[in-house]
Amino acid sequence: MKVSFADVDGAKIRYYHEGEGEPLLLIHGFGASADTWARTIDPMAERYAVYAPDLLGHGLSDWVDFSGEPPQAHLIRYLGKFMDAVGIDRCALAGSSLGSVLSCLLHNDRPRQITRMILVGSATVVSDLGTPNPDTIRAAMANGSKAMRDVSWESCINRLGNICFHREASPPDIALVHTTAYALPDRLEAYTRIGEGIIEFAGDDRVKIRAEDIPVPVLILSGRQDVRAPIDIIEKNYTRFPNVEKVTFEECNHMPELEYPQEFIAAAFDFLARH
Repeated sequence: MKVSFADVDGAKIRYYHEGEGEPLLLIHGFGASADTWARTIDPMAERYAVYAPDLLGHGLSDWVDFSGEPPQAHLIRYLGKFMDAVGIDRCALAGSSLGSVLSCLLHNDRPRQITRMILVGSATVVSDLGTPNPDTIRAAMANGSKAMRDVSWESCINRLGNICFHREASPPDIALVHTTAYALPDRLEAYTRIGEGIIEFAGDDRVKIRAEDIPVPVLILSGRQDVRAPIDIIEKNYTRFPNVEKVTFEECNHMPELEYPQEFIAAAFDFLARH
């Protein structure tokens, strides 16, 4: 797994990359970083050219402020420009949590370039609202901002532990990288601005997901005990996508890519190979 920085419209974007062949773009969640894919990048790079960028204002990427528009639109614009900067034309996507939302919006923005999608830990993509539930964002911000206001290795381990089914499975190596990222002077401001912006523009048609209008093959991966993405909403509504499959991980919370990486990779490989 290699790490590089790309210049994306004047912003430095850190990204991990490895492998050759068909591109696979991994999009992390709100307040996280590309490091949350650390268990999956090298194994998936055995079959794909894997790219995992830090979103704007996350990890070690620059923060570019926005105003007058939903933050999701701002983030996918830079994701699209990142694709251009590193030479990705057509690719598959895997998004986790907010990354699943951004995956759907990136498809809507660049439908010719997205071949299929793996959506992880998100009920938003099949919900009636079609944009993140404000209560879910507030709960995520309460967890994330606590670690950002009192940055330590322990606070970052606890933050990840709060979204793991087994708290002791919280990955200390990934938490250590988050400790450095959270200590950057603009991280809390960026995190707060994005979260408050998502709440402000909840239900805005510019960033509303209509699963029925997304024709590419979709795999939905969920944890049975996900505190951020209720499994009942997913099970009731996932067939809104016209071409969809679903895998549910038992004794799993919000991030199966961290809690069950081998099973996650197997499910992803099976899906990608068949579509």
